[in-house]
Amino acid sequence: MSLFYRMTQQVQGTAAWRWYAGREPHERPIIAGLLFLIVAAVFWVAIWKPISDWRLLEANRYENAQRTWEWMQANESAARSQAQQAGSSGAGERSLMPLVTREANASGIRLNRLQPESDGAVSVVLQAQPFNTVVEWLDRLQKTHSIEVERISVDAEGQPGLVNVQIRLI
Repeated sequence: MSLFYRMTQQVQGTAAWRWYAGREPHERPIIAGLLFLIVAAVFWVAIWKPISDWRLLEANRYENAQRTWEWMQANESAARSQAQQAGSSGAGERSLMPLVTREANASGIRLNRLQPESDGAVSVVLQAQPFNTVVEWLDRLQKTHSIEVERISVDAEGQPGLVNVQIRLI
């Protein structure tokens, strides 16, 4: 007994086959065609489309990675020369954020906001801090780390001696 014959016998023993066999002869091709369309639609939705979408996504990722790699190769020498210039000028050797934070903690100043800017500067916001402490902290930053105040805005707080300050340090 062949495998195909055994499978045919198993299918013909099901309730679905008995229902199909009970239909009129002219209805059977229509039912078979609908069954084929349903199976094709399920195959498309469950298998073919996800694989196709995944392939397109991965091809797009590959192209983006390739363009990034080519851009990096094209700009490698410029980046290396800028890194050497920054290293030789000393500007690249220090980062303002840790220095500002460390000196503020040492002075007892609470930083409300510390935000790096694209040109290497740092914006600092202080609220309700003693004016004299802020001035001493800025003086220490300038003398010990050569950090300069580029812009400052000082506003009085409700209590005497306390100020709100916005500073841009370079």
